[in-house]
Amino acid sequence: MGSVMWLMLALCAGFLAYLLYTRQFKWLVKVVRNMALGVAGMLIFNLMLAGFGISVGINAVTALLVGLLGAPGFLLLYAAQMMLG
Repeated sequence: MGSVMWLMLALCAGFLAYLLYTRQFKWLVKVVRNMALGVAGMLIFNLMLAGFGISVGINAVTALLVGLLGAPGFLLLYAAQMMLG
């Protein structure tokens, strides 16, 4: 199990080095910024909608979804929660 984690870490580090080398680091910064804003928004929305029984779990998958898709991903999570939950 430990060797798989080290391999994944090495792949991530290699991908970051590639982004830095090709000057596409702006894309990564945008995704991380969207993730941070999305998680903050989910925290606020979960507090506001708790009375209605609607909340979206905050984890790496939901943060990455919001980071990659932005506002549509954020709305998608809450729409799916309302329809399925």
